[in-house]
Amino acid sequence: MVQQLNNTQIAINTLLNKLNDSLPQIRAKAAEALGKIGNSSLADTLVSHLIGENDLNVRLNLIRALGEIGNESAIPCLASCLSDTNPDIRIITAESLGKIGGEKSISYLIQSLQDTEVKVRVTATIALGEIGLEDVIPYLVNVCYDEDDSVRFSAVDALGKIGSRYAVN
Repeated sequence: MVQQLNNTQIAINTLLNKLNDSLPQIRAKAAEALGKIGNSSLADTLVSHLIGENDLNVRLNLIRALGEIGNESAIPCLASCLSDTNPDIRIITAESLGKIGGEKSISYLIQSLQDTEVKVRVTATIALGEIGLEDVIPYLVNVCYDEDDSVRFSAVDALGKIGSRYAVN
């Protein structure tokens, strides 16, 4: 057991080192691998790398990794990503906030229901449904009247996941 812990720590240390590699492909793969390991103590390190990262694919993988890790300490940094000009960043951020879940993520996901990008609204709607707290029902009911069919579909599905009587109206 001790040997396994040592090997895991060696892997984590190697991957953390690779977050500083000159090749963005290596940084992106290291972020992905760290997310798969899922060690919540890595959240602050991943956040600091996300703040200083310029490459889109690396940023996306860091955001995904933070969602996989699920540490609420990443929420403020992820919330700032919801105002990024790149819709892919906003989409993956909404997805990650949904994976982290909890009350802290909900307010940011509710704001994303107003995003100009349809896929961001769909992802935020799905994430709210997966979090499954009844507090979001009124917001999801409003989204049922979105101009886009896919957003409305996602809202109805999310309401169904929560088990709301609104899903059948």
